[in-house]
Formats: sequence, C-alpha cells, structure tokens
Amino acid sequence: MLSQNPNKPVIDSVEETEDLRSLILSAKKGDTEAFGVVYTQLFTPLYRYVFTRCRDTELANDVCQQAFLRFFQALPGYEPDKSPLAYLFTIAKHLLINEGVKKKPVPFDESLFETTPDEHVDIVKETHVKLLSESIDSFLPSLTGDEEEVIRMHFYGELSHKEIGEVLRKEEATVRKIKERALTKLRALTRHLHE
Repeated sequence: MLSQNPNKPVIDSVEETEDLRSLILSAKKGDTEAFGVVYTQLFTPLYRYVFTRCRDTELANDVCQQAFLRFFQALPGYEPDKSPLAYLFTIAKHLLINEGVKKKPVPFDESLFETTPDEHVDIVKETHVKLLSESIDSFLPSLTGDEEEVIRMHFYGELSHKEIGEVLRKEEATVRKIKERALTKLRALTRHLHE
C-alpha cells in the first residue's frame, strides 16, 4: 500500500517543490490542465491516508474528490508557499469527520513498555516498522488520536513532519516526538511479528 519506492517521498526535491508551486500558480490563473497535473501528483498519498482511515474504497474516492474540488475552489485565496498536501489532508480530515468516521479507542497496555528497551528510533528500526506497516494496521487503534494520525500521514500519506504539523497545528518537534512515541508503542505491540 505504500509507494513503490519507499525511499522517495511524494515531493522529493526543491526543484519538484518549485514545479508543483508553478503548477498551482498556473491553476490559480485558470489553467485546469495544470490543476490536473497537481491532482495526478497528489492523489495517491491523499487516497492512501483517507483509505486507511475509513477502509471503504467508495468513501475514500468520494472524500478525495471532494477534497480536490474544495482545493480547486479555494485556489484564488490559496497561498502557494504552504504545502498543498498538508492543505488537502486538512480538508480530507474534516470531510472524514463530517462523514462520521471516528477513531474507536483501544487502550494501550503500558506493561508492554516494561520489556521494550527505551531507545531512540534509528533508521533501521524505522524502516522495519515501515515494512511491517500493512501488518500492523490493526494495531493503530491502540494509539492515541494524534499518534495514529501522525503514523498514517507519515507512512501512508508520505507527509513530512513539517506538513503533518501544519495539518495538526503542532510544532514540527512535537510531531517528531509523537511519531517516536507511537513507533515505540507499535514496536512493543508487534514484537511477536519480528521475533
């Protein structure tokens, strides 16, 4: 479900960011073909995030279409310096809430931390968690709302910490801490999958 190249984010370089910004500026001037390219580039990460929240293909497609429609309608006032992915995720998140897609809380068993060493997340472990992401999706409801959102946006939606911060209205450093805490919990919950 993650991208074919997990090492390459949706927007990989400054050049790609500028290309996307240029397309959005053209779309603001009425160029619908430019908006079509924006749609093509950003649909997949938005869809992944929405689908992991609702698990309904039809609803996920509908929410994504509505999010892009609202984005298109808001283009005259949109500031192209802001992340378009973060903007779309914010719209989609609100649409899902309006659809009644709510998180069902599952309490996290704090005793799982007792057998898990408290260590910093390193790239090898983060990659391992990413590879297990499809297997561990059933464990995500055990996380807090913010933890689950950060994991879904980062690993499924491929948003950067900064973009997630824009969506959740949190500092980038706070998003990193939330992600680290969530990964620690997920490692404890999924230890049996990789022992």
